[in-house]
Amino acid sequence: MVYFIKALRISIYNLKKTISSIRVLTVLLIVAGFILQNLEAVLNFSNLVGVRITPYAFPHLTNDYICQLVIMAGVIFIFSNAPYEDDGYFYMLSRSGKLSWALGQIFYSISISLIYILFLLLVSVLPLVGNMDIGCEWGKIWGTLAKTDAGIQVGLLFNVSEYMVSHYSALFALMISVILEWCCASWLGLLIYLLNKLTSKAIGTCTGALCVLFDICISNDWMAWANRFSPITLAQINTYSGINLKYHITLKYGILFFIIGILVLSILCVLVNYKENTEIRLQKLEVKWRKKQ
Repeated sequence: MVYFIKALRISIYNLKKTISSIRVLTVLLIVAGFILQNLEAVLNFSNLVGVRITPYAFPHLTNDYICQLVIMAGVIFIFSNAPYEDDGYFYMLSRSGKLSWALGQIFYSISISLIYILFLLLVSVLPLVGNMDIGCEWGKIWGTLAKTDAGIQVGLLFNVSEYMVSHYSALFALMISVILEWCCASWLGLLIYLLNKLTSKAIGTCTGALCVLFDICISNDWMAWANRFSPITLAQINTYSGINLKYHITLKYGILFFIIGILVLSILCVLVNYKENTEIRLQKLEVKWRKKQ
């Protein structure tokens, strides 16, 4: 229990640093601005036809591969400074121990991912407040944009999924989209931490970026079977339909992919903290400091 309390404190410490970081705030503003720009056409269409809009933009945004690219690029930037070893690293490590430190980074990766996704969910709802229709159904606006070419006529920048509107209730699609995005962001965060820590270089950050681009490659030229191994693709509800079902890519598969992946990555993130003796690292830093003097 003591280990978890220490780990929680470490994760809170990291969260405070992240939330107050100009770098992260800039990323949030950029992604938020992108979402607002995409929703402008939806609002214009709603005003044009005089029909209020329900607050279910988020599932459609996350199922458009361009929007997904931007959202997950934000995730990569947030985690790009892994393994989060600042000036207070050795002081905190000596007080917490390697296990608590590693668990703290895992808790942090999962919690900051949730905060990020909930922030984007809020951003997708706020612009609609003045013209919002509260209800549990998709509503006429999303139904029309999904089943007609009205989106092209009003200059809609993202795809409104006809499959989702036809096969999922609005609330269920919203819930599943949030869960899948959270899992995907957490998966990427843990992967980046693991590889950056293991190599002491930005290998994890580069690998995370490749995972984001992997989704675009599959969408354009690659075979559908590759979807089984693309976390960005598996975070989109539309993936679980059509030819993908031939390769047993179902919603159950996607959820299991993220659960097992997060568990395995979490274990590896703990183990990687034992790869190098802390005293040796301290000696190396001391030698570098003396050389500078």
